[in-house]
Amino acid sequence: MTELAPLGVKVTIFEPGGFRTDFAGSSQTIHKIRPEYDATVGQAARFQLDYNGKQPGDPAKAAQVILKVVRMDDPPIRLLLGSDALKIVQTADARKAAADRKWSTLSASTDFVAAKT
Repeated sequence: MTELAPLGVKVTIFEPGGFRTDFAGSSQTIHKIRPEYDATVGQAARFQLDYNGKQPGDPAKAAQVILKVVRMDDPPIRLLLGSDALKIVQTADARKAAADRKWSTLSASTDFVAAKT
């Protein structure tokens, strides 16, 4: 995204959590799920149906934030929308950081070592 800045192009990636729209409601059709996918796809589909109408995000507020961001002189490259998005990303980032620390020696072991002359 920063490569576009010299051209005057500003980019923001919006990463929304759950918003109370009809996305998970009647606008969605879930077909019968094969038994071998029930623990994965089936679980996700049931969650979405159960979460419908309980999402923390307000679409009108999200729209206002998006309009505010597009008017900014220096908008963020990435913006999470919603408290659930914050929680999900913070949890994922903490897990990634812990894994990076755990495997840092192995990761760094791939560096090129110059021959001594």
